Amino acid sequence: MGERFISVLGQINDTETPLVREGCPSFLGVPVARTKEELKGADAAIIGIPYERPATPGRPPGQWTGYRHGPEHARKFSLRYAGYLPELDVDVFEHARLVDYGDAEVWGVDVNQAVENVARKVGEALEAGCRPITLGGFSPCATYAAIKGFSQATDGRVGVVSLDAHGDCLDREFGPRGSREPSSATWQARMWDHFQNIDSTRHVEIGMRGPRNIKEVVETYRRRGVRYHPTRSVHMMGLDRLCREELPRAFADVDRTWLHLDMDVLDIGAVPDWGDEPMGLSVFEVVRIVHEAAKAGVGGLSFVQIAPNSHAIGTVVSYIIVYLLAGWIEGGHIARRG
Repeated sequence: MGERFISVLGQINDTETPLVREGCPSFLGVPVARTKEELKGADAAIIGIPYERPATPGRPPGQWTGYRHGPEHARKFSLRYAGYLPELDVDVFEHARLVDYGDAEVWGVDVNQAVENVARKVGEALEAGCRPITLGGFSPCATYAAIKGFSQATDGRVGVVSLDAHGDCLDREFGPRGSREPSSATWQARMWDHFQNIDSTRHVEIGMRGPRNIKEVVETYRRRGVRYHPTRSVHMMGLDRLCREELPRAFADVDRTWLHLDMDVLDIGAVPDWGDEPMGLSVFEVVRIVHEAAKAGVGGLSFVQIAPNSHAIGTVVSYIIVYLLAGWIEGGHIARRG
Protein backbone atom coordinates (compact mmCIF):
# COMPACT_ATOMS: atom_id res chain seq x y z
CA MET A 1 0.00 0.00 0.00
CA GLY A 2 1.37 3.43 -0.94
CA GLU A 3 2.05 6.33 1.40
CA ARG A 4 -1.05 8.13 2.67
CA PHE A 5 -0.97 11.90 3.08
CA ILE A 6 -3.18 13.97 5.36
CA SER A 7 -4.02 17.54 4.42
CA VAL A 8 -5.83 20.23 6.40
CA LEU A 9 -8.19 20.68 3.46
CA GLY A 10 -8.92 16.96 3.50
CA GLN A 11 -9.61 17.03 7.23
CA ILE A 12 -12.02 19.96 6.80
CA ASN A 13 -13.87 18.25 3.94
CA ASP A 14 -13.45 14.70 5.27
CA THR A 15 -11.79 13.59 2.04
CA GLU A 16 -8.67 11.68 1.08
CA THR A 17 -5.69 13.67 -0.19
CA PRO A 18 -5.35 12.95 -3.92
CA LEU A 19 -2.00 11.86 -5.34
CA VAL A 20 -0.36 13.39 -8.39
CA ARG A 21 1.63 10.17 -8.55
CA GLU A 22 2.81 7.56 -6.07
CA GLY A 23 4.47 9.36 -3.14
CA CYS A 24 3.45 12.86 -4.22
CA PRO A 25 0.24 14.52 -2.95
CA SER A 26 -1.59 17.24 -4.80
CA PHE A 27 -0.87 20.85 -3.86
CA LEU A 28 -2.92 21.78 -0.76
CA GLY A 29 -4.76 18.49 -1.21
CA VAL A 30 -6.90 19.84 -4.08
CA PRO A 31 -8.39 17.56 -6.76
CA VAL A 32 -6.08 16.21 -9.46
CA ALA A 33 -6.82 16.75 -13.15
CA ARG A 34 -5.15 14.07 -15.27
CA THR A 35 -6.60 15.02 -18.65
CA LYS A 36 -7.51 18.19 -20.52
CA GLU A 37 -11.16 17.30 -20.07
CA GLU A 38 -10.78 17.19 -16.28
CA LEU A 39 -9.49 20.79 -16.32
CA LYS A 40 -12.88 22.07 -17.43
CA GLY A 41 -14.69 23.97 -14.70
CA ALA A 42 -11.48 24.76 -12.82
CA ASP A 43 -10.47 28.36 -12.14
CA ALA A 44 -6.74 27.66 -11.82
CA ALA A 45 -4.36 24.75 -12.31
CA ILE A 46 -1.04 23.87 -10.65
CA ILE A 47 1.63 22.61 -13.07
CA GLY A 48 4.94 21.31 -11.74
CA ILE A 49 8.22 21.84 -13.61
CA PRO A 50 10.74 19.33 -12.16
CA TYR A 51 13.81 20.73 -13.91
CA GLU A 52 17.43 21.16 -12.91
CA ARG A 53 20.37 23.03 -14.37
CA PRO A 54 24.12 23.29 -13.75
CA ALA A 55 25.21 25.57 -10.92
CA THR A 56 26.01 29.21 -11.65
CA PRO A 57 29.43 30.64 -10.65
CA GLY A 58 30.14 31.01 -6.93
CA ARG A 59 27.65 28.43 -5.67
CA PRO A 60 28.79 26.02 -2.93
CA PRO A 61 29.27 22.47 -4.25
CA GLY A 62 26.04 20.51 -4.11
CA GLN A 63 23.78 23.49 -3.34
CA TRP A 64 22.01 23.30 -6.69
CA THR A 65 21.25 19.61 -6.79
CA GLY A 66 17.84 18.06 -6.39
CA TYR A 67 15.88 21.07 -7.67
CA ARG A 68 13.78 18.75 -9.80
CA HIS A 69 12.21 17.66 -6.49
CA GLY A 70 11.21 21.25 -5.58
CA PRO A 71 7.62 20.99 -6.90
CA GLU A 72 7.05 17.71 -5.08
CA HIS A 73 8.41 19.07 -1.81
CA ALA A 74 6.34 22.28 -2.14
CA ARG A 75 3.26 20.08 -2.54
CA LYS A 76 4.10 18.12 0.60
CA PHE A 77 4.77 21.24 2.69
CA SER A 78 1.50 22.79 1.44
CA LEU A 79 -0.67 20.17 3.14
CA ARG A 80 -0.72 22.05 6.44
CA TYR A 81 -2.71 24.90 4.84
CA ALA A 82 -6.27 25.39 3.64
CA GLY A 83 -8.08 28.40 2.16
CA TYR A 84 -9.42 30.69 4.89
CA LEU A 85 -7.77 34.11 5.33
CA PRO A 86 -9.04 35.81 8.52
CA GLU A 87 -7.65 39.22 7.59
CA LEU A 88 -9.78 39.19 4.42
CA ASP A 89 -12.58 37.07 5.90
CA VAL A 90 -12.69 34.87 2.84
CA ASP A 91 -12.26 31.15 2.32
CA VAL A 92 -10.96 30.93 -1.23
CA PHE A 93 -12.19 27.37 -1.68
CA GLU A 94 -15.78 28.44 -1.10
CA HIS A 95 -15.52 30.28 -4.41
CA ALA A 96 -12.49 29.11 -6.41
CA ARG A 97 -11.80 25.67 -7.84
CA LEU A 98 -8.08 24.89 -7.91
CA VAL A 99 -6.82 21.63 -9.41
CA ASP A 100 -3.38 20.06 -9.66
CA TYR A 101 -2.53 19.22 -13.27
CA GLY A 102 0.58 17.26 -12.37
CA ASP A 103 4.04 17.85 -13.83
CA ALA A 104 5.17 18.77 -17.30
CA GLU A 105 7.52 16.16 -18.71
CA VAL A 106 10.93 17.82 -18.48
CA TRP A 107 13.10 15.33 -16.65
CA GLY A 108 14.89 12.96 -19.01
CA VAL A 109 13.99 14.73 -22.26
CA ASP A 110 16.03 17.24 -24.24
CA VAL A 111 15.64 20.90 -23.35
CA ASN A 112 13.75 21.89 -26.50
CA GLN A 113 11.21 19.14 -25.94
CA ALA A 114 10.94 20.14 -22.28
CA VAL A 115 10.11 23.73 -23.28
CA GLU A 116 7.42 22.47 -25.65
CA ASN A 117 5.97 20.19 -22.96
CA VAL A 118 5.66 23.06 -20.46
CA ALA A 119 4.16 25.39 -23.10
CA ARG A 120 1.64 22.72 -24.10
CA LYS A 121 0.47 22.14 -20.50
CA VAL A 122 0.05 25.88 -19.97
CA GLY A 123 -1.86 26.16 -23.23
CA GLU A 124 -4.15 23.28 -22.25
CA ALA A 125 -5.01 25.00 -18.99
CA LEU A 126 -5.84 28.24 -20.78
CA GLU A 127 -7.87 26.41 -23.42
CA ALA A 128 -9.94 24.86 -20.63
CA GLY A 129 -10.61 28.31 -19.17
CA CYS A 130 -8.37 28.16 -16.12
CA ARG A 131 -5.31 30.12 -15.05
CA PRO A 132 -1.97 28.26 -14.97
CA ILE A 133 0.32 28.39 -11.91
CA THR A 134 3.68 26.74 -12.58
CA LEU A 135 5.93 25.48 -9.78
CA GLY A 136 9.71 25.29 -10.11
CA GLY A 137 12.27 25.02 -12.81
CA PHE A 138 14.76 27.43 -14.34
CA SER A 139 14.50 29.07 -17.71
CA PRO A 140 14.27 28.00 -20.42
CA CYS A 141 12.05 25.42 -18.71
CA ALA A 142 10.33 27.88 -16.38
CA THR A 143 8.91 31.30 -17.22
CA TYR A 144 10.24 31.31 -20.79
CA ALA A 145 8.44 28.03 -21.50
CA ALA A 146 5.30 29.00 -19.57
CA ILE A 147 4.98 32.36 -21.28
CA LYS A 148 5.49 30.70 -24.65
CA GLY A 149 2.28 28.75 -24.06
CA PHE A 150 0.63 31.89 -22.66
CA SER A 151 1.63 33.99 -25.66
CA GLN A 152 0.50 31.39 -28.17
CA ALA A 153 -2.92 31.22 -26.50
CA THR A 154 -3.37 35.01 -26.46
CA ASP A 155 -4.61 36.93 -29.49
CA GLY A 156 -3.67 40.43 -28.29
CA ARG A 157 -0.75 42.02 -26.49
CA VAL A 158 0.75 40.46 -23.37
CA GLY A 159 2.07 42.38 -20.35
CA VAL A 160 4.49 41.02 -17.76
CA VAL A 161 5.09 41.66 -14.06
CA SER A 162 8.44 40.25 -12.93
CA LEU A 163 9.54 39.87 -9.31
CA ASP A 164 13.22 39.00 -9.37
CA ALA A 165 16.53 39.93 -7.73
CA HIS A 166 18.17 40.02 -11.15
CA GLY A 167 17.29 41.46 -14.53
CA ASP A 168 17.23 38.45 -16.86
CA CYS A 169 17.45 40.39 -20.12
CA LEU A 170 21.10 39.87 -21.11
CA ASP A 171 21.64 39.27 -24.81
CA ARG A 172 24.25 36.60 -24.04
CA GLU A 173 24.85 34.52 -20.95
CA PHE A 174 28.28 34.70 -19.27
CA GLY A 175 29.89 37.44 -21.33
CA PRO A 176 30.21 38.40 -25.00
CA ARG A 177 31.13 34.86 -26.07
CA GLY A 178 28.22 33.31 -24.21
CA SER A 179 25.17 31.64 -25.64
CA ARG A 180 22.14 33.57 -26.89
CA GLU A 181 19.88 30.62 -26.19
CA PRO A 182 17.07 31.18 -23.65
CA SER A 183 18.46 30.77 -20.12
CA SER A 184 17.98 32.17 -16.64
CA ALA A 185 20.04 35.22 -17.68
CA THR A 186 18.59 35.76 -21.16
CA TRP A 187 14.99 34.57 -21.09
CA GLN A 188 13.45 38.04 -21.13
CA ALA A 189 15.49 39.14 -24.15
CA ARG A 190 14.59 35.94 -26.00
CA MET A 191 10.94 36.29 -24.90
CA TRP A 192 10.78 39.69 -26.61
CA ASP A 193 12.57 38.28 -29.67
CA HIS A 194 10.51 35.12 -30.05
CA PHE A 195 7.00 36.07 -28.94
CA GLN A 196 5.98 39.15 -30.85
CA ASN A 197 2.81 39.94 -28.88
CA ILE A 198 4.74 40.41 -25.61
CA ASP A 199 5.12 44.16 -25.17
CA SER A 200 8.24 45.32 -23.32
CA THR A 201 6.60 48.71 -22.65
CA ARG A 202 4.05 46.78 -20.59
CA HIS A 203 6.74 45.05 -18.54
CA VAL A 204 7.13 46.01 -14.86
CA GLU A 205 10.32 44.68 -13.21
CA ILE A 206 10.36 44.69 -9.40
CA GLY A 207 12.98 43.75 -6.80
CA MET A 208 16.37 43.98 -8.55
CA ARG A 209 19.32 44.51 -6.27
CA GLY A 210 22.97 43.85 -5.69
CA PRO A 211 26.22 43.15 -7.52
CA ARG A 212 25.10 40.08 -9.46
CA ASN A 213 23.32 42.44 -11.83
CA ILE A 214 25.11 43.90 -14.85
CA LYS A 215 24.86 47.44 -16.21
CA GLU A 216 23.68 46.09 -19.56
CA VAL A 217 20.45 44.99 -17.88
CA VAL A 218 19.41 48.51 -16.88
CA GLU A 219 20.47 49.90 -20.26
CA THR A 220 18.29 47.30 -21.98
CA TYR A 221 15.31 48.07 -19.76
CA ARG A 222 15.62 51.78 -20.53
CA ARG A 223 15.93 51.13 -24.26
CA ARG A 224 12.96 48.75 -24.30
CA GLY A 225 10.69 51.01 -22.23
CA VAL A 226 10.52 48.64 -19.25
CA ARG A 227 9.47 50.10 -15.90
CA TYR A 228 12.01 48.78 -13.41
CA HIS A 229 11.94 49.23 -9.65
CA PRO A 230 14.90 47.95 -7.62
CA THR A 231 14.16 46.99 -4.04
CA ARG A 232 15.54 50.31 -2.79
CA SER A 233 13.13 52.31 -4.93
CA VAL A 234 10.23 50.07 -3.82
CA HIS A 235 11.00 50.96 -0.22
CA MET A 236 11.45 54.66 -0.97
CA MET A 237 8.27 54.80 -3.07
CA GLY A 238 6.22 52.70 -0.69
CA LEU A 239 4.21 49.59 -1.41
CA ASP A 240 0.86 51.38 -1.73
CA ARG A 241 2.15 53.73 -4.40
CA LEU A 242 3.89 50.92 -6.28
CA CYS A 243 0.68 48.91 -6.43
CA ARG A 244 -1.47 51.93 -7.22
CA GLU A 245 0.67 53.67 -9.86
CA GLU A 246 3.23 51.24 -11.30
CA LEU A 247 1.65 47.78 -11.28
CA PRO A 248 -1.27 48.88 -13.51
CA ARG A 249 1.20 49.67 -16.33
CA ALA A 250 1.51 45.93 -17.00
CA PHE A 251 -2.27 45.69 -17.45
CA ALA A 252 -2.92 48.78 -19.58
CA ASP A 253 -4.05 48.10 -23.16
CA VAL A 254 -3.09 44.42 -23.12
CA ASP A 255 -5.16 41.28 -23.51
CA ARG A 256 -3.46 39.28 -20.75
CA THR A 257 -0.68 39.74 -18.19
CA TRP A 258 1.74 37.13 -16.81
CA LEU A 259 3.45 37.20 -13.40
CA HIS A 260 7.01 35.84 -13.02
CA LEU A 261 8.17 35.22 -9.45
CA ASP A 262 11.76 34.15 -8.86
CA MET A 263 12.08 33.18 -5.20
CA ASP A 264 15.40 35.03 -4.97
CA VAL A 265 13.44 38.29 -4.89
CA LEU A 266 12.94 37.49 -1.20
CA ASP A 267 15.43 38.73 1.36
CA ILE A 268 17.91 36.14 2.61
CA GLY A 269 16.37 36.43 6.08
CA ALA A 270 12.88 35.64 4.80
CA VAL A 271 13.79 32.04 3.97
CA PRO A 272 16.59 31.18 6.40
CA ASP A 273 16.90 27.54 5.32
CA TRP A 274 17.57 28.62 1.73
CA GLY A 275 17.85 32.44 1.46
CA ASP A 276 19.79 33.57 -1.59
CA GLU A 277 20.79 37.23 -1.26
CA PRO A 278 20.39 40.11 1.24
CA MET A 279 18.50 43.41 0.90
CA GLY A 280 15.48 41.82 -0.74
CA LEU A 281 11.73 42.16 -0.44
CA SER A 282 9.87 40.77 2.55
CA VAL A 283 7.30 37.98 2.31
CA PHE A 284 4.61 40.55 3.16
CA GLU A 285 5.68 42.77 0.25
CA VAL A 286 5.76 39.91 -2.25
CA VAL A 287 2.39 38.54 -1.14
CA ARG A 288 0.85 42.02 -1.33
CA ILE A 289 2.15 42.58 -4.88
CA VAL A 290 0.86 39.18 -6.02
CA HIS A 291 -2.51 39.83 -4.38
CA GLU A 292 -2.83 43.21 -6.09
CA ALA A 293 -1.78 41.73 -9.45
CA ALA A 294 -4.49 39.09 -9.04
CA LYS A 295 -7.08 41.76 -8.26
CA ALA A 296 -6.03 43.47 -11.50
CA GLY A 297 -6.64 40.21 -13.35
CA VAL A 298 -3.23 38.62 -13.91
CA GLY A 299 -3.63 35.61 -16.18
CA GLY A 300 -1.05 33.23 -14.72
CA LEU A 301 1.96 32.89 -12.41
CA SER A 302 5.28 31.09 -12.69
CA PHE A 303 7.34 30.33 -9.59
CA VAL A 304 11.03 29.92 -10.38
CA GLN A 305 13.77 28.42 -8.23
CA ILE A 306 11.67 26.49 -5.71
CA ALA A 307 14.32 24.93 -3.51
CA PRO A 308 14.00 21.28 -2.48
CA ASN A 309 13.71 20.33 1.19
CA SER A 310 12.89 23.91 2.18
CA HIS A 311 10.02 24.24 4.62
CA ALA A 312 10.28 28.04 4.40
CA ILE A 313 9.97 28.06 0.61
CA GLY A 314 7.05 25.61 0.72
CA THR A 315 5.28 27.81 3.25
CA VAL A 316 5.80 31.00 1.24
CA VAL A 317 4.59 29.33 -1.96
CA SER A 318 1.44 28.15 -0.18
CA TYR A 319 0.69 31.63 1.17
CA ILE A 320 1.25 33.26 -2.22
CA ILE A 321 -1.10 30.89 -4.03
CA VAL A 322 -3.91 31.29 -1.49
CA TYR A 323 -3.58 35.10 -1.65
CA LEU A 324 -3.44 34.89 -5.45
CA LEU A 325 -6.79 33.08 -5.43
CA ALA A 326 -8.17 35.64 -2.96
CA GLY A 327 -7.11 38.46 -5.25
CA TRP A 328 -8.88 36.88 -8.22
CA ILE A 329 -12.02 36.58 -6.10
CA GLU A 330 -11.82 40.12 -4.74
CA GLY A 331 -11.18 41.52 -8.22
CA GLY A 332 -14.24 39.74 -9.63
CA HIS A 333 -12.18 37.47 -11.90
CA ILE A 334 -13.51 34.40 -10.07
CA ALA A 335 -17.22 34.68 -9.33
CA ARG A 336 -18.29 34.44 -5.71
CA ARG A 337 -20.62 31.57 -4.98
CA GLY A 338 -23.65 31.89 -2.72
